[in-house]
Amino acid sequence: MKIALVGKGGSGKTTLAGTLARVLARRQHRVLAIDGDPNPNLALTLGMSRADANRVRSIPSSLVESVTTAPGQSTLRMTMDRSRVLGEYAAQAPDGVQLIVMGKPADGSAGSGCMCASHRAVRGLIAEMSDSGEHTVTDMEAGLEHLKRGTARNVEAMLIVAEPYYRSLEAASRTFSLANELKIPHVYAIANKVRGDADRDAIAGYCAQHGMPVLGVVPFDDEFAAAERAEMAPADFAASSAGMRAIEAVADLVIALEARAAA
Repeated sequence: MKIALVGKGGSGKTTLAGTLARVLARRQHRVLAIDGDPNPNLALTLGMSRADANRVRSIPSSLVESVTTAPGQSTLRMTMDRSRVLGEYAAQAPDGVQLIVMGKPADGSAGSGCMCASHRAVRGLIAEMSDSGEHTVTDMEAGLEHLKRGTARNVEAMLIVAEPYYRSLEAASRTFSLANELKIPHVYAIANKVRGDADRDAIAGYCAQHGMPVLGVVPFDDEFAAAERAEMAPADFAASSAGMRAIEAVADLVIALEARAAA
């Protein structure tokens, strides 16, 4: 299943994406993780050292090209075969997860241009690299740009990470509407950083009002903050914490969802 995690900046989507990828791998699934954020941090959440993360080669935007298939119609095609992409650009993360990192702006400096080509590359990777793992887990950039550009068009499941306050829930609602416009088959909210029943009820009530199904609830976990300070992945630092158990439950639901879709 091709899975994308999206959310407002600071919602915790990168932590959830990396941890979900690790849990799926520990469930004996082959996992390809794609860091689709122009400010890439997924490697650290997956449990790679900072030195190893800095050595990961980002994919060039030229890896994917647009090909006209009929008048007014086009499709994306990779300019390099899958095995070479994995050989040259995929990094090995713990538990056997493979990681690919999207390209940055042309020269990496302020004012150096838009991310249009990188959006196209990520969309092509999601479409073409899914058979490199049983699950493709993509950490999308914060905000709505990837949806407006159709970057996430080829995913099968979108998990919208929402915190229990109004601005985050409003952003989640807008994301949900755009995901439905793109006809993504499975779109769910993930309640994150939930501190108690009041937070849980606020998210449940808002999501019910806006027709957003909630796939899982991840509590606020001090162990995750401690893992961040220690520059370690939650999967390694806090393997038995409440937050980890909640993400494990989400992973099991994703596996069940994929099984139902394949049946």
